[in-house]
Amino acid sequence: MKAIRIHQYGDASTLKLEEVPRLSITDDQLLVRIRDAGVNPIDWKIRQGYMKQVRPANFPITMGQDFAGEVVEVGKNVTEFASGDRVFGFAQGTYAEYAAAPASTVAAIPDTLDFTIAAALPTAGSTALQIIRDVVAAKSGMTILIHGAAGGVGSYASQIANNLGARVIGTAASGDIEYLKSLGVDEIVDYQRERFEDKAIGVDAVVDLVGGDTLARSYGVIKRGGVLATTVQPIDEAAAQHAGIRAVQVIMRRNARDLVELASLVEKGAVKPRVSETMNLNQAKQAQELSESGKTRGKVILKVA
Repeated sequence: MKAIRIHQYGDASTLKLEEVPRLSITDDQLLVRIRDAGVNPIDWKIRQGYMKQVRPANFPITMGQDFAGEVVEVGKNVTEFASGDRVFGFAQGTYAEYAAAPASTVAAIPDTLDFTIAAALPTAGSTALQIIRDVVAAKSGMTILIHGAAGGVGSYASQIANNLGARVIGTAASGDIEYLKSLGVDEIVDYQRERFEDKAIGVDAVVDLVGGDTLARSYGVIKRGGVLATTVQPIDEAAAQHAGIRAVQVIMRRNARDLVELASLVEKGAVKPRVSETMNLNQAKQAQELSESGKTRGKVILKVA
């Protein structure tokens, strides 16, 4: 089978399209034929070695973790799926024609969703859902400030919070303002021209997807008893304590239950994934470079089959 692999850490030139043996699966896995693979920032961070302390690589490694495709083989302990089922979720090495996926991180694709939309959901969608539903506990009457509201996680977070009845203030570049309006974001801060502190004081929660100075300035705009959630870097415990808030660095957990919930939100129109580019598997280098540039407006998807 064809797969995009790296044999060492480095820039996008380390990505190689190679012919590798087809995988075997364990009793708790599914062998999936990949149709579409989602490209995430975590992919190029792994490639560059940023994650080697927490996820040391055993080279060569096949890139990618998000997929949509079809079941071709079922492990003997797996009862909820059958060969031919359309599925999406997480697996190790999804920039490939086939992947071995734990059944616990896979869900069925509803008939109304295509492979491309399904492949855009797992990492960004699960991260957003867990932040908004579990950490922030969004509900009617709350005001949530979301930094990077038009990005991969941010756009899902904005829509999920809105669906739960919260008022959303989103920060974004001027080119994304109309997009955020289309999502129903209540108030938009153009971070290139405005300071969010001028529009968002005493909010119930901040979702930080940017980090750095933006994160540092966010502790002061949350009302006492509120919450700050960030995916980007460790939180400042002293700043959180001084502000009287709870601060959490969120690490996404892979599970099928959340995938089912995300698919349901898309089915009913509450969440609309934003796909910016679809590329072929042999364009993985360009796809990761595009993701790394930060200039994509939506998800980059690799069409595998």
